Amino acid sequence: MIDEESRLNLADDQPLVEEFLADFGGELLQRSEDANDAVYWLTVHPRNVPADSYVARIAWTRYPDAAPSVKFADGVGGSLSVVKAWPQCKGYRPNDFDICKPFTAEGFSVHPEWGTGIHAWPTTGNPFLFVVSQIQDDLNHSYQGRAQ
Repeated sequence: MIDEESRLNLADDQPLVEEFLADFGGELLQRSEDANDAVYWLTVHPRNVPADSYVARIAWTRYPDAAPSVKFADGVGGSLSVVKAWPQCKGYRPNDFDICKPFTAEGFSVHPEWGTGIHAWPTTGNPFLFVVSQIQDDLNHSYQGRAQ
């Protein structure tokens, strides 16, 4: 369960995330059963292959203080362990069900050295938008199709 300050901070930053996703044909959702856990589901599409659709789950533990867990699912509220639910992009590891990049809790877990320097987690601005824009940027620039 997430603390009240994190919940309020997420609520403040959420509108810009929704606007950003809408610009790329995506959508941000939060199921009522996920509200206390600060779990968001989003649909995203590669710019060059808009028919390809992915569902990402972003789960926050402290906001804006820590990077979220980011996983892909076979649908909103669906399984997080389906390889075909993942896009193939640089740093995305569908067979390990994680993204090894400095915008995910999984990436920081594998690379503790990212805790400082140029890869340090940004706690100012809108980190929620930062995460979502990183996912969209990866889909727009390094997308290689659906994982098999």
